[in-house]
Amino acid sequence: MKKNLASNVLKSVLLFAAFNSGAWAAEQHHEDIQPWLAQGKVQLNNTLFEADFGDLAGGLYKTDDPGFDVDEAKGGFTPGNWLRFEGIGSLKYWGGSSWSSSLVNGEEIRIEDALGNITVFDGAGVTNPVGVISDVDSNGDVHTHIDMSIWDNTGNLGGTVGAYWVSLKLFDTLPNDATPVSEASDVINLIFNRGLDHEDYEAAVAAVPVPAAVYLFISALFGLQLTKAGKQKR
Repeated sequence: MKKNLASNVLKSVLLFAAFNSGAWAAEQHHEDIQPWLAQGKVQLNNTLFEADFGDLAGGLYKTDDPGFDVDEAKGGFTPGNWLRFEGIGSLKYWGGSSWSSSLVNGEEIRIEDALGNITVFDGAGVTNPVGVISDVDSNGDVHTHIDMSIWDNTGNLGGTVGAYWVSLKLFDTLPNDATPVSEASDVINLIFNRGLDHEDYEAAVAAVPVPAAVYLFISALFGLQLTKAGKQKR
């Protein structure tokens, strides 16, 4: 019986993971981060987004994609408030086999906010982690892009070929006030391509851990199977 239970759970999990990862991957391409406010928390259209330091607009070492585009139809923010980000964790590097905080050439990723302040991600953590994305317009909307770039240990634009991963959260505040007025979003993962071909880059993206929702689904499914098995036994 235990063998059948484990087999049923595994089949369901694999089917869910296959479907979910495909949908997740399809959504993340070439898409802005689209937050909205609901039930006092910043919600997200996704938690993983791709970015390319080789895009046409930014050149080899800069990009302003993805942008930020509030979905005010689902829930706009309070007009006049400031939408902000907070960098968390540390910069991670993909050299072809695994993600690591060990960087080949002391690389760092810099994000310049709407006020000209610089947030720096490196292998040790985040410096000046909180930045301003934009103020909220009269319709509760924000649609803007901010500059992101990669630098090497000489202080020049540049970076070893590979993929780079930074994480942040979004929240909003009153103007000129750092105190959040809503619960911050879930973690957003930005995966930057620095010179990899498409297949190698997608391998790096695929190696990012699956969202927490998958683990919650697995736990709930396992509990459901146990309950079902218990009823059958009685």
